[in-house]
Amino acid sequence: MSNTGNAAVELVALDLDGTLLAPDGTLSTRSVAALVAARDAGIIVTVATGRPPMILEAIWETSGRSISHVVGSNGSMIASFPGPELIRLVGFELDLAREAVVRLRSIDPRHGFALATDAGFVHEVGFAERMPAAVGGEPVPDVLALGGTQAFKLMVFHPEVTVRDLVVDVPHALGPDLAPHLTVSHMGADAAEIGPTGLDKASGLAWLCEHLGIDAAAVVAVGDEWNDVTMLQWAGHGVAMAHADQRVLDAADEIAPSNTEHGVAVVLERLVASIDR
Repeated sequence: MSNTGNAAVELVALDLDGTLLAPDGTLSTRSVAALVAARDAGIIVTVATGRPPMILEAIWETSGRSISHVVGSNGSMIASFPGPELIRLVGFELDLAREAVVRLRSIDPRHGFALATDAGFVHEVGFAERMPAAVGGEPVPDVLALGGTQAFKLMVFHPEVTVRDLVVDVPHALGPDLAPHLTVSHMGADAAEIGPTGLDKASGLAWLCEHLGIDAAAVVAVGDEWNDVTMLQWAGHGVAMAHADQRVLDAADEIAPSNTEHGVAVVLERLVASIDR
């Protein structure tokens, strides 16, 4: 990481849950004002989240339509607003996702799953209650009934195992033949995400910045969870929220106030003020 000095910032990448959004999942008036001011100052406002872009239109509207791009689904879906208009979609072999489900169930059938493929999205009982945003559709008995040819998102949860333990334990459970092809991350909600190795918020943000002609040194990234670590390390200036896990704090150049204290707004207000000087 290199220090930007805040003067040459062209893009900000903001995690949603636990970062930009308040604990109740809303945008504060101060945060909206800061987002709009950043956009008006010429900064490209980007959201980097575990959520897919297609469920973020309400947040885009609430933000004063200040959000320009979304690095969604932990890097596998990138879209622009208005829309959202999908500009990049990265999938992985459906057989890999199916085998991961089979192996985890064989170890403990209490594992639950949600799966998105090119045929749609399904989730099992217990998943909707773990999400910070509404999940469409009724639960299904078995996600493996979903067809398709390519997987885009596989999530796993357990009634008695914490998400952070899942992130550590699942790779071992997948076995030496499957684990090298898949990565497990904390998606910011009460479920872990399984995806192709090498795909995360940092890789998605890097692709978007290359697409836009922006260097990493001109990027400020803000987050609070494990799945934000690589993004904070990649960006020219990484900012962790004050309530973040120590792993996230260690990856950051700066610690911002928590989301209950409008931490993102504090960062954006400073960036805009430095441009105005």
